[in-house]
Amino acid sequence: MALTAEERKELLTLFEVPKDLGAEALKMLSQQEMQLILLMKKDTISFDKLKEKIAGAEIADHPERLIQSAYSRAVLDKARDEDGALCYRISNFYGRYPYFAQFEYEEYARFPREKKDRLNEWDFELYYGVFGKDVQAKIRGEETYVHNSTFLTLPEAFALLEKHSGNIYRVPCNCKCMMDVTEKPRNVCINFDSGDNTPSDRGHGEKLTLEFAKELTRDWNRRGLMQNGEDFAICNCDGQSCYPLQMARKAGAQGIYPRSNYLINWDEETCINCGNCARICNFNAFVVGEDKKVSFHPELCWGCTICSANCPKSAITLSPREGAGCAAQAASIHH
Repeated sequence: MALTAEERKELLTLFEVPKDLGAEALKMLSQQEMQLILLMKKDTISFDKLKEKIAGAEIADHPERLIQSAYSRAVLDKARDEDGALCYRISNFYGRYPYFAQFEYEEYARFPREKKDRLNEWDFELYYGVFGKDVQAKIRGEETYVHNSTFLTLPEAFALLEKHSGNIYRVPCNCKCMMDVTEKPRNVCINFDSGDNTPSDRGHGEKLTLEFAKELTRDWNRRGLMQNGEDFAICNCDGQSCYPLQMARKAGAQGIYPRSNYLINWDEETCINCGNCARICNFNAFVVGEDKKVSFHPELCWGCTICSANCPKSAITLSPREGAGCAAQAASIHH
């Protein structure tokens, strides 16, 4: 049953959709999900009570299936009452959009480019509004947490994988999917968390063995994706689509966020000018000139370390920055 104009207006308000993206938002919702949002409004409802309400409103013949489907598609979020019992509440468009791009990519890919650009413009503005203040605090020297906090060397990434062996999930990168990146691999994010409202709990992602996760990470590193993260996830970023790096650029946080624990040292005499570093550098810090020789521009370097891991002659080495964490304190590193 089609929505009335008033119902459509209420739906878009409840789901926190910007006025100019209403048509796109409706394409990301089923008719049953629209009715579910209107039924629940902003209430947090126990699982059993929600099943009763859905049945009473005759929205679905099998309420439990609708709840599970809407949760899987990030139309609903899980919540817990004071006793830990399962409840649900509606998500919002900011939560639904990345899941649509990640896990229903073929549908999303059909959107016109100008609509995808507008969706990303809106999404990034909201994202920066939530997290940008914490990056600014880091710039001022304040200790505060921001996700994707630190660039990781391959050994550091492997150590994280080993720590979470048995709970490693691969999911598509929301940044790359939302921006519809086609020239780089998209199915590259590693999650370790499987609790409420995580992709794995919603039924998404591929569970990986430790050895396969290491093999993939090494391959992504070789292809120019940067390992970045902390104890709940490893993001395999590129320099253009990665939201945290876009935020860092906007805030002027190079060298502060994401943190790099290493300085990049280039030995021009050892370099054979193969160009591997220039091919994978996300910041144009390494370039190959018209004379076919490599040059290094440290002022452009963010310290992601992938160049060192892929130098065949160990002409690029790492040395710990002052104040770096324990993992970086062991002496200079080369691969």
